[in-house]
Amino acid sequence: MIQEGRQFMKSNWPSGQMADTDQLKGVPMPPFENEWDENALIALPDPKAANLKKRDIVQVLEERVSRRKLGAGSISLNDLSFLLWASAGMREIAGGRIFRLVPSAGSRHPFESFFYADKVEGLKPGLYRYIAQKNAVVPVSFKEGLKEELTKCIKNQWFGCAVAIFWVFNAYRCEWRYTTHSHKVSTIDVGHIGQNAYLGAEALGIGCCTIGAYLQEIDELLGVDGDNEFCVYIGVFGPYEGSGGAGPGWTANKA
Repeated sequence: MIQEGRQFMKSNWPSGQMADTDQLKGVPMPPFENEWDENALIALPDPKAANLKKRDIVQVLEERVSRRKLGAGSISLNDLSFLLWASAGMREIAGGRIFRLVPSAGSRHPFESFFYADKVEGLKPGLYRYIAQKNAVVPVSFKEGLKEELTKCIKNQWFGCAVAIFWVFNAYRCEWRYTTHSHKVSTIDVGHIGQNAYLGAEALGIGCCTIGAYLQEIDELLGVDGDNEFCVYIGVFGPYEGSGGAGPGWTANKA
């Protein structure tokens, strides 16, 4: 198993041109985002109008840290808009390609942003999905007890957050171009998303901690099939206590 993991980390790129791709076969390109109900859209404020506490990129880079003592209060809809935009926002669609604020192999951008809004001013607590093309969100579920079930699936790493974002991989969106080579580059892509989320949170002056330890049963709670779409990464965000660092049961670190 260790050797399989190491092999996954290595380049699997062919020496020649990939020929057996749906793109080269003329199969239509999958959509940039999953479809949504236009009537269910909830518009978000302009993310560029967010009240940033830090605008100096050097300060943001130096002070970025995983913060696990969250739960000091709510975040505004403006804050949420900026977080979603920073980590998954769209700049433009041009030449049949989508350009976002994060890099992605071949501009495939195969991730959807689901989030549970627990303490977001102006949003009913529940599960939503971000629609980057509209800078808006759509409700997914207001199921009773959903927060508690999600908390168990992320091994109780909720940390009292105001909002938890779940990055869901849409496999075919990248496989259409890169087939079996898509999974490593997509794993790199979600790291870009996580880092932008950290920097966005630090600029807002709110805490962030990304999570890779979770139970895959979370897919059912998010309403995705677990095969063509599945969760691969999570981030929790909210006002933080003190200077951040570790919460109960955690060793302080600068992760």
